[in-house]
Order: sequence, then structure tokens, then C-alpha cells
Amino acid sequence: MKYQKASNGFRIGASVGIIILMLGIAIALSISATYTFSNQMRIVTDFNTPLEKTIIQMSDIQKNQESVFNNAIRSLQIKDTQGFQSSESEFQNYNNLMNNQIMQAENIVKIGIDALPQEYVGSQFNLTLTKMTEIEELNTEYERLASNIFQSADKIDSTKLDILAADLKIKGESLYAKQNELLGDLESSYQNIETAVDENKQKSLTLEIIMIIAAGVISLISGYFVNQINRDLTDEVIKKTKSLQKVNEKLKKLNRLKDEFISEASHELKSPLNPIYGFVELAKCGDIDKEEALSGIVKQARQIEEVANKMLDLGKIDNSKLQISIEKFNLNTLISDISEAARLSVNENVSIKTELPENIEIEADKVRIGQVIRNILNNAIKFTHDGNIIITSSLNDNNMVEVRISDTGIGIHPEIFHKIFNKFATKSHKRENLDGNGLGLYICKGIIDAHDGNIQAYNNPHGGATILFSIPVTHHKNNEEFQRSLFN
Repeated sequence: MKYQKASNGFRIGASVGIIILMLGIAIALSISATYTFSNQMRIVTDFNTPLEKTIIQMSDIQKNQESVFNNAIRSLQIKDTQGFQSSESEFQNYNNLMNNQIMQAENIVKIGIDALPQEYVGSQFNLTLTKMTEIEELNTEYERLASNIFQSADKIDSTKLDILAADLKIKGESLYAKQNELLGDLESSYQNIETAVDENKQKSLTLEIIMIIAAGVISLISGYFVNQINRDLTDEVIKKTKSLQKVNEKLKKLNRLKDEFISEASHELKSPLNPIYGFVELAKCGDIDKEEALSGIVKQARQIEEVANKMLDLGKIDNSKLQISIEKFNLNTLISDISEAARLSVNENVSIKTELPENIEIEADKVRIGQVIRNILNNAIKFTHDGNIIITSSLNDNNMVEVRISDTGIGIHPEIFHKIFNKFATKSHKRENLDGNGLGLYICKGIIDAHDGNIQAYNNPHGGATILFSIPVTHHKNNEEFQRSLFN
């Protein structure tokens, strides 16, 4: 049995190797053909492009010569001697440019004949050189005739001058036609090489298809051997089932953690949205101007961004490894900003008041502490339909700052009173229909614990509830040591 498995394995391995080899050959052929085709096109382009550019420049010079000659004739007709002489000088300059372009074109062709491989040097180069010689001869005749006209223009009558001018025009048209003919030859060379490249590509593609079909046949044979071996692998699969079940349980646990994280993120990102809605409604009603509304919306949007950027750290709360960023800030200013924004989202029967007698500067994570205050205040708003919500801050003798948020709402339900700071601790009174996932206070406790603080809650004697937390005013450890202590 072992020998049969080894034999089948060898056959499969050999088949796979052959398939890979054939595919590799097909790919190599494709790359080689592509390089050859590209090289052919590059060689033709490298030769034709500068030659084509030079011929086009020759045509432009030819047009300019005709224009200058016509200006000279007009100057002669109106007896503008200075204009006639200026045109003659300009015409001679263009003659020099034309001779330079012809010489440059001939040099390009000669260099191509000497430098390019023999397989690319055929009758085209010789034909091009012959036509360049013809262009040079035509241009010489054109220059000679034009020179005679300029020299004898003041000595001949207008009728003979018109005849000579007509002859010069015919010479110019012949020269221009010869230039266009050469440009057409260059375009034909592009088309010829493209046709040859297409034919070679077709041959290469046919060979690649044959190689791929052969690889497919071999793969079918390999599939037969794989089917034989699959029967022997059944027992092995059964043995692995138990271990896979354990892995599946772990995946389920990870999925639950993912759902918890999504729920946490939803809860935390939803808190700053109520003030935004408030700003929008007030702006619609005209109670505040658009600039004030936009300012408030931008402020809350930035808070959402800050909370979102911190959400990835919330998974560390369970292990007391939440990272915080210590900075110095005014706590009462933070409370005032949050309460001011919250007032825009409460109904008219609820009043949010602050009692902040002292100017308190603390060293803590401003974003996280703001998150705690906002979560507690939102809970108070949620469970208070009329009455007051009071926020106070104070310092005690132990170098601790205490923030207290009290409301006159329905209070904390007895069933969750002792687990109010646990995950998913949520329970409303029967007459209430309030949404919540029980994560807000759990997150608050994690943040306060990370600051070496304390948080607690109780029901007020005359109704409502109070949640208070305290944290150190200053951190004597430097930030690096403080962060390290959170991980130990």
C-alpha cells in the first residue's frame, strides 16, 4: 500500500512538473516573441521618427520659401526696393536651412545602412537614399531658378517675370510632392512591420495554445491519480475532524468578540450625533444662524473622528491594557463644552446645569475623559424626561478631582444596580422603551481604571441617579513609565 501511494505520488509529481515545464516554455516563448516584436518596432521607429521629422521640417521650409518669394514679387510690383531686398535675404536663409535639412536626412539614412543589422536593412533604405538624392537635385534647381529671378527682376518685364515665377512654382510643387512621397514610404514601412509583427504574434499564439492544451491533457491524467489517492486520504481527514472542531470553536469565539466590538463601536460613535441633529434642527427653525450651527457640527464631527480613532484600543480594556495619552487641560472647560453641546439635544422639560466653582487643571487623557463625561451625561438625558441634570466638579484633599453627574430621572433598575459597570448591563423600567447595549458605563470604568481612578453609581433618595468618578489631578510618572505600568 505504501509502495502504491509512493508510486502514485511520483506520477502526480512528475505530471505536475511536466505541466509547470510546459507552461514555463509557453510563457518564455511569449516573452521572447514580445521582446522580438517590440525590438523590431523600436528599430523601425528609431530610424523613421527622426527622418520623418526632418522631412516635415523640409516641407515647412518649402512653404516659407514660397511665402517669402510671393512677398518679394509684391514688393517689386509696388516698387518697394527695401522690402524686395529683405525678402531676397530671408529667402536665402531658408535655402541654407533647406540644404542643412537635406544633408541631415541623408546622414540619417546612411547611418541606418551602416549601423542597423542586415535583417532590417533592405531595399527600403536604398530607395529612401535615392529619393533623398532626387529631392536634393530638385531643391538645387529650385534655388538656381529663384536666384536668377531675384538677380534679374529689375531688368525684365512683368510678363517674363510671371512666366519665371510660374516655373518656380512648378518646381516647388514637384519638390513638395517628392517630400510627401517619401513620407508615404515611411508610413508604408510602419504598416509593413506591423503586418509582419501580427503574423509572428499569430504563430506564437498558436504554439502557446498547443502547449496549454498539452498541459491540460496531462492535468486530466494527474486528476485520475489524485482521485485514487483521495480514497486513501479519507481516514486521515476523519482523524483531523476533531482538531478542526476545536479550531471552529475558537473561530466562533472570535466571531463573538467581533460582534461585541462592532456593538461597542456603534454605541461610542452614536453619542456625539445627538448634538449634531440638535444643531441642524435649530438652524432649520432659525433659532441659531448657520455659522453657529456649522461650528457646532464641525466640533462634534471632530469628536466622532477622535473617538473612532481610539476605538481600536477598546479591546484592551478587558486586560487593563488600554493606552491613554496624558496631557494638561482645564477640566471645567471640557465639562462646559460638553454640556453646552448636550443642551441642544434635550427636550424643553429638561435643564442641564453645571456647578463648577473652581478652575481645575488636570493631567489626563482629554479625549478619554471627555468620552466618559459624554457617556454618563447621555445616559442621564436618556432616562430623564423632565427635571434637572446637574454636573459638578471639585477637588479633595487626596489630590483627586471628582466629577458628579446627578439627574431626576427614573433611576437605576434594581436588577442591574450591582452590575451597572459590567458589559451589556442594561435594563429599563417596564414603562420605558429605551435603546441601549450596556457598553457605555463598562467603557467608562475601563477608562477611569486606566487613570488609576474610581467610578461609582447610586440612586438618589428623592428620585433619579448619580454617577461620580474621581481621578488623580497629576501623574508624577513620566508618560513612558505610565504607559509601561498599564501593560504590567
